[in-house]
Amino acid sequence: MPIKAIHSFLVHPAKNINEDNAPKIGGTRIALGSGGRLVEMLQEIYKKADDECKIDISFNPAADGSQQNDCRDLIVKYAERSQIEDGRALATRLQRMTTLRSGLGLLFIIVGTEDEDRTKLVISRFRADNGILADQDESSLSVEFLERVFMKRATSYKAVVYLDHSLSTGFWEGRAIDRQIDSDSSEYWIKDFLASDFRTTSAAGTRRLADALRNAVAKTKNVEVKGNLIAAAQLVRGLEGQSTSVTGILDRFGLSGDARKSVEQEIAPHLRTERFRLNVEVLDEHAPLRSIELDNEAVVIGPTSRFDIIFRTEKIPGDHKDRVRITTEGRIIDERLRKRK
Repeated sequence: MPIKAIHSFLVHPAKNINEDNAPKIGGTRIALGSGGRLVEMLQEIYKKADDECKIDISFNPAADGSQQNDCRDLIVKYAERSQIEDGRALATRLQRMTTLRSGLGLLFIIVGTEDEDRTKLVISRFRADNGILADQDESSLSVEFLERVFMKRATSYKAVVYLDHSLSTGFWEGRAIDRQIDSDSSEYWIKDFLASDFRTTSAAGTRRLADALRNAVAKTKNVEVKGNLIAAAQLVRGLEGQSTSVTGILDRFGLSGDARKSVEQEIAPHLRTERFRLNVEVLDEHAPLRSIELDNEAVVIGPTSRFDIIFRTEKIPGDHKDRVRITTEGRIIDERLRKRK
């Protein structure tokens, strides 16, 4: 898997700054034979990108629905020519999307070939220290100084990898990783800079999660496991609009071993780590009811989103059998006899 070229650029936070006033982007081509920790680390990132980048993404089509994407065009051009100005165009795009919160960054673009006929391109961004500002001019960058600036953050970076046979018709799908935050990928990195989105849609991913939780609750006979699952279904609502995965949710809310296993059994292994943006409306549509079954054969059922508003649950004072009192108020508008399962 020979690397053909590596370029690096210093990217400033310049979102909402007039293009004429934006900082100049210093950049350089890194000599592959120069050795040192910098080249070794970038070679390692390039090598491991296929396994480490697990967030499946794809470029968005143009507003008119055509198969055209501005960021993809820049990436394909760099992959074809691997010139510093092609890389600077990508760095300029990233700079226009970078906020003060994201800070100063070092962008690395690495292109090579796999199996002789597939082009592989890796883009990674490291947060940098402001000290580098004194050591760059308007068009170049000191490779030696780069190492001192970002090596202390060498395990914290964003990256995306593309691998395809054809540059003209391929390079529409890639995989990303973000090691600069715990479980999410920055909005500006995937949606703004790469003009992409998760390959699993928000509705499909949320529906998959809701179905798994609902089925797991229905199948388990263990009251503690039921409680774990129902609590997770409530807590997950707080992730509205965030990117996540079924595995990420199970990790985040610390489900018990049996509860976790009951959910995992409902989803194919390769789908558990697919990321999607949680949609609470879809969650309520496919897992709308929460139920509590008491040892006196009473079953309390209500909409998940309003359950704790409709019902008041309190422990009975002085009771040592974990008994509770559940109360609610309302007019009777329907009454049915249900066959017991």
